[in-house]
Amino acid sequence: MATELSPIQAAEIATSTYILRLSDDMDAAGDAAPSISHTFDIPGGVRLTGVTGVGIQKRMGFGFTAWGQGARQGECLIAVRGTHPTSVYDWLSNFRMGGITGPSGYIVHTGFWRAAQSVLPQVARQLRGRTPSALHVVGHSLGGAMATLIADSLSGIGCKVRLYTFGAPRCGLEAHAEYLTSRLGEDDIYRVYHDTDPVPMIPLFPYFHVPYGSNAYRLKGSGTLISVPAHSMPNAYEKSVAGCTWSSLPVILPRHSSFEKASEWLANAAKDSGPFIMRSAAALQLILSALDWILKQVGHAVGAGIGTALFAGTTVLDTLARLLYSGALQSIRLAEAVRNLLSAAMRFMGRAVVATVEITVAFVEYVLGLLFRFLSSMARRALDMFS
Repeated sequence: MATELSPIQAAEIATSTYILRLSDDMDAAGDAAPSISHTFDIPGGVRLTGVTGVGIQKRMGFGFTAWGQGARQGECLIAVRGTHPTSVYDWLSNFRMGGITGPSGYIVHTGFWRAAQSVLPQVARQLRGRTPSALHVVGHSLGGAMATLIADSLSGIGCKVRLYTFGAPRCGLEAHAEYLTSRLGEDDIYRVYHDTDPVPMIPLFPYFHVPYGSNAYRLKGSGTLISVPAHSMPNAYEKSVAGCTWSSLPVILPRHSSFEKASEWLANAAKDSGPFIMRSAAALQLILSALDWILKQVGHAVGAGIGTALFAGTTVLDTLARLLYSGALQSIRLAEAVRNLLSAAMRFMGRAVVATVEITVAFVEYVLGLLFRFLSSMARRALDMFS
């Protein structure tokens, strides 16, 4: 059976796709991935182009397909890059953008699926009449979200499909993440991200990463604050995985594993006298995890309610605000957790905390809106610099 790509092989492939954005020089793309030069024929591969943007659209290079040679004869490689910063990333900060039925019948992010659909016919042409012994799908940044949906689309072609992403955002709702994790197999999904990279943190709930329920390969980014340079493929991710196997990557384990521990941390972080958490990557991870935990305490209808809202045109912010508000009405314990979550989020953004403010749907939506816009702004800066 075909073996997986190594971390540095997958990283070099992800980097090599950026050469093809405005160029069709497949030799140069091959030179950017020296660790696989003898096992995949990138110079003899096919450049993929795709359409980005809503309204005014532009077609440009999105990556390539290449076939294996030597020890990987019969295997196929599909690599896609992060999209140009004037296009698809606008969907990340559009809180009214609805979901859409994706390749497997589950709700996925509209923008990512449209981008993936723009390259899938070209991939299909390269696979026509050939069933690879293994299919490797690689992507960085928004290209990682596209790679996820491409792997989903091709998961039924009759061979092993392995997915490798670096700094990828979430691309589907919870049911999709559960399905695709089961479909591909958790051990065949290699999601690498830095704890300080803002892009993997968006879009926020109700979107989820694959593999579902896994911390994946969470690596230490530079410093302790949310960092734009942490999103760089060649200057950050390649350096982080160099010389490592998948089992030897220095993975950071989660700090809290229970609602009770998260509640305790939130109560401390919400205080003016609590630890300094402004723009802290670790604090943000805990805030986002606490948001997920609180919503799960509210009830199992959360996922269905969000899905219905996406199709009905209700904003995600409004739906989340109403769910959190309903949780605050359920019990004193949940009300305290919601209040502490909002206060901690305000402190993370460097804003004043009003401990006595009344929890209303409007106030919850206001704080979540600030947080969404803050993270989107950081992500856009990363995409501007490295896409």
